Amino acid sequence: MKLIRKKSALKILYYMMAADGIITDTERSTFDELGRIIDDRYDSYRNDILWECRNIALTKPEGDPVFALLDMTARDLEDLSDVMTEDMIPGRLLVWNMLAIALCDKDYNDGERRLIDEVRRKLELDEKDFLKMERTMQAEAAVGRQIAFLQTKIATNPDLAPQLKNLKERRDIISANAKDMMVSRGE
Repeated sequence: MKLIRKKSALKILYYMMAADGIITDTERSTFDELGRIIDDRYDSYRNDILWECRNIALTKPEGDPVFALLDMTARDLEDLSDVMTEDMIPGRLLVWNMLAIALCDKDYNDGERRLIDEVRRKLELDEKDFLKMERTMQAEAAVGRQIAFLQTKIATNPDLAPQLKNLKERRDIISANAKDMMVSRGE
């Protein structure tokens, strides 16, 4: 199991937000939520990470902007470890969180996928495990979109309540399976 420093993981999550060239409010709030989950000291250095990463991500290099983010990500992945300390998280959790950022704005694009795939390879996460994680997150996101849609329609059509209930149950099952997937790996 490869481990990565929490601050490096947070920088990579920021690059994940910037991979498509637009950082949405949903991505920002997801980033902050994940930051607080990853490190209870996150709020004390949040602004430093944002400042550093924003300057890197907003610099417009010639050519492929994702390539520049891949280069910065590679630098943050240089200090991996096999020994768990309080400033480390499992690499599998980083990839999971990258998927959460990529899917939160409903636009999982090629640049984001390239960034995740690079991190997956560096962290030596099995491709089959990654694909299972990716499909699970995509299913959860799709059900979430269906729930949001039905919630806008239920006021005018109360007959949709059973469908909404079924979708919420499906989302709960997917979430439980996702949690089990992460825990069963011991990470």
